[in-house]
Amino acid sequence: MEINKTNDVQFGARLVQRVKINGKDGYNFIKFNTNSKNDVKALNEVKKLWGGKNLSAGIAEEAEILGKDAQIYGLTLQRDKFIKVDSPKVLGLVSTDKITAGKETEIFKIGTNPKYAYEQKRSKRTIKHIASAMLECIKNLNGGAKLFVSSVEPQEMKFINKVGIKTK
Repeated sequence: MEINKTNDVQFGARLVQRVKINGKDGYNFIKFNTNSKNDVKALNEVKKLWGGKNLSAGIAEEAEILGKDAQIYGLTLQRDKFIKVDSPKVLGLVSTDKITAGKETEIFKIGTNPKYAYEQKRSKRTIKHIASAMLECIKNLNGGAKLFVSSVEPQEMKFINKVGIKTK
Protein backbone atom coordinates (compact mmCIF):
# COMPACT_ATOMS: atom_id res chain seq x y z
CA MET A 1 0.00 0.00 0.00
CA GLU A 2 1.30 3.43 -0.91
CA ILE A 3 0.24 6.54 0.95
CA ASN A 4 0.71 9.82 -0.84
CA LYS A 5 1.44 12.82 1.30
CA THR A 6 -0.49 15.89 0.25
CA ASN A 7 -0.46 19.43 1.56
CA ASP A 8 -3.84 20.44 0.18
CA VAL A 9 -6.01 19.05 2.97
CA GLN A 10 -8.57 21.74 3.62
CA PHE A 11 -10.77 21.67 6.65
CA GLY A 12 -13.80 23.86 6.99
CA ALA A 13 -14.95 26.45 9.45
CA ARG A 14 -14.46 25.92 13.15
CA LEU A 15 -16.57 26.76 16.14
CA VAL A 16 -15.07 29.63 18.10
CA GLN A 17 -17.74 30.23 20.72
CA ARG A 18 -21.34 29.43 21.57
CA VAL A 19 -23.41 32.60 21.86
CA LYS A 20 -26.57 33.74 23.60
CA ILE A 21 -28.59 36.57 22.12
CA ASN A 22 -31.28 38.10 24.32
CA GLY A 23 -30.84 35.16 26.71
CA LYS A 24 -31.52 32.55 24.01
CA ASP A 25 -29.07 29.78 23.13
CA GLY A 26 -28.61 28.24 19.72
CA TYR A 27 -26.20 30.65 18.07
CA ASN A 28 -22.62 29.82 17.17
CA PHE A 29 -19.73 32.10 16.29
CA ILE A 30 -17.49 30.45 13.71
CA LYS A 31 -14.28 31.25 11.90
CA PHE A 32 -14.29 30.54 8.19
CA ASN A 33 -11.26 28.75 6.78
CA THR A 34 -10.73 30.91 3.72
CA ASN A 35 -8.14 28.44 2.48
CA SER A 36 -10.98 25.92 2.08
CA LYS A 37 -12.83 25.92 -1.24
CA ASN A 38 -16.00 24.86 0.60
CA ASP A 39 -15.88 27.85 2.96
CA VAL A 40 -15.25 30.32 0.13
CA LYS A 41 -18.13 28.68 -1.74
CA ALA A 42 -20.33 29.09 1.37
CA LEU A 43 -19.45 32.80 1.55
CA ASN A 44 -20.42 33.18 -2.12
CA GLU A 45 -23.69 31.37 -1.39
CA VAL A 46 -24.36 33.81 1.47
CA LYS A 47 -23.66 36.68 -0.92
CA LYS A 48 -26.22 35.23 -3.35
CA LEU A 49 -28.81 34.58 -0.63
CA TRP A 50 -28.42 38.14 0.71
CA GLY A 51 -28.53 39.60 -2.80
CA GLY A 52 -25.02 41.01 -2.33
CA LYS A 53 -26.36 43.35 0.36
CA ASN A 54 -24.99 44.23 3.77
CA LEU A 55 -21.36 43.85 2.73
CA SER A 56 -21.81 40.15 1.91
CA ALA A 57 -20.36 40.72 -1.58
CA GLY A 58 -17.33 42.55 -0.19
CA ILE A 59 -16.66 39.88 2.42
CA ALA A 60 -16.92 37.06 -0.16
CA GLU A 61 -14.57 38.99 -2.44
CA GLU A 62 -12.14 39.51 0.44
CA ALA A 63 -12.04 35.72 0.99
CA GLU A 64 -11.32 35.09 -2.69
CA ILE A 65 -8.61 37.76 -2.98
CA LEU A 66 -6.82 37.22 0.33
CA GLY A 67 -7.30 33.45 0.54
CA LYS A 68 -5.84 31.98 3.71
CA ASP A 69 -4.91 35.45 4.99
CA ALA A 70 -8.54 36.60 5.23
CA GLN A 71 -9.96 36.71 8.75
CA ILE A 72 -13.70 36.09 8.35
CA TYR A 73 -16.10 35.12 11.10
CA GLY A 74 -19.82 34.45 11.14
CA LEU A 75 -22.75 33.97 13.44
CA THR A 76 -24.88 31.00 12.51
CA LEU A 77 -27.84 28.94 13.63
CA GLN A 78 -25.96 25.83 12.49
CA ARG A 79 -25.35 23.60 15.51
CA ASP A 80 -22.46 21.37 14.40
CA LYS A 81 -20.52 19.89 11.47
CA PHE A 82 -18.96 23.24 10.58
CA ILE A 83 -16.72 21.52 8.06
CA LYS A 84 -19.57 22.37 5.67
CA VAL A 85 -21.21 25.70 6.48
CA ASP A 86 -24.96 25.75 5.86
CA SER A 87 -25.24 29.14 4.13
CA PRO A 88 -28.96 29.76 4.78
CA LYS A 89 -28.27 29.54 8.52
CA VAL A 90 -25.65 32.30 8.49
CA LEU A 91 -27.02 35.36 10.32
CA GLY A 92 -24.02 37.67 10.12
CA LEU A 93 -20.49 38.06 8.82
CA VAL A 94 -17.53 40.10 9.97
CA SER A 95 -14.03 40.51 8.56
CA THR A 96 -11.16 41.69 10.70
CA ASP A 97 -7.44 42.12 10.86
CA LYS A 98 -5.60 39.25 12.56
CA ILE A 99 -6.85 38.93 16.14
CA THR A 100 -4.19 38.85 18.85
CA ALA A 101 -4.97 38.71 22.55
CA GLY A 102 -4.34 42.06 24.20
CA LYS A 103 -4.03 44.03 20.96
CA GLU A 104 -6.54 46.33 19.30
CA THR A 105 -8.38 44.70 16.40
CA GLU A 106 -9.47 46.48 13.25
CA ILE A 107 -12.94 45.64 11.95
CA PHE A 108 -13.04 45.83 8.16
CA LYS A 109 -16.62 44.85 7.31
CA ILE A 110 -19.64 43.72 9.29
CA GLY A 111 -22.95 42.67 7.83
CA THR A 112 -26.19 41.08 8.94
CA ASN A 113 -28.60 38.93 6.95
CA PRO A 114 -31.10 41.42 5.44
CA LYS A 115 -33.97 39.46 7.07
CA TYR A 116 -32.60 40.52 10.47
CA ALA A 117 -30.81 43.77 9.70
CA TYR A 118 -31.97 46.91 11.47
CA GLU A 119 -31.78 49.04 8.32
CA GLN A 120 -34.02 46.71 6.31
CA LYS A 121 -36.46 45.40 8.92
CA ARG A 122 -36.33 47.71 11.95
CA SER A 123 -38.97 46.44 14.43
CA LYS A 124 -40.07 43.44 12.32
CA ARG A 125 -36.92 41.43 13.07
CA THR A 126 -37.28 38.09 14.83
CA ILE A 127 -33.58 38.05 15.79
CA LYS A 128 -31.91 41.24 16.95
CA HIS A 129 -28.38 42.28 18.01
CA ILE A 130 -26.51 39.96 15.61
CA ALA A 131 -23.75 42.48 14.83
CA SER A 132 -23.33 43.38 18.50
CA ALA A 133 -23.02 39.69 19.43
CA MET A 134 -20.30 39.16 16.79
CA LEU A 135 -18.35 42.16 18.05
CA GLU A 136 -18.56 40.87 21.63
CA CYS A 137 -17.13 37.54 20.44
CA ILE A 138 -14.21 39.35 18.81
CA LYS A 139 -13.60 41.27 22.04
CA ASN A 140 -13.49 37.91 23.85
CA LEU A 141 -10.92 36.65 21.34
CA ASN A 142 -8.65 39.67 21.67
CA GLY A 143 -8.81 39.68 25.45
CA GLY A 144 -11.10 42.69 25.72
CA ALA A 145 -8.80 45.03 23.80
CA LYS A 146 -10.42 47.85 21.83
CA LEU A 147 -11.96 47.43 18.40
CA PHE A 148 -11.54 50.11 15.76
CA VAL A 149 -12.50 50.98 12.20
CA SER A 150 -10.47 53.07 9.78
CA SER A 151 -13.38 54.19 7.66
CA VAL A 152 -17.08 54.33 8.37
CA GLU A 153 -20.15 55.48 6.49
CA PRO A 154 -22.07 58.35 8.14
CA GLN A 155 -25.19 56.19 8.59
CA GLU A 156 -23.11 53.64 10.55
CA MET A 157 -21.73 56.10 13.11
CA LYS A 158 -24.62 55.69 15.54
CA PHE A 159 -24.08 51.92 15.72
CA ILE A 160 -20.27 52.25 15.88
CA ASN A 161 -20.56 54.65 18.82
CA LYS A 162 -23.22 52.54 20.54
CA VAL A 163 -21.04 49.40 20.58
CA GLY A 164 -17.91 51.30 21.60
CA ILE A 165 -15.80 50.95 18.47
CA LYS A 166 -13.18 53.65 17.96
CA THR A 167 -12.64 55.35 14.64
CA LYS A 168 -9.13 56.09 13.40
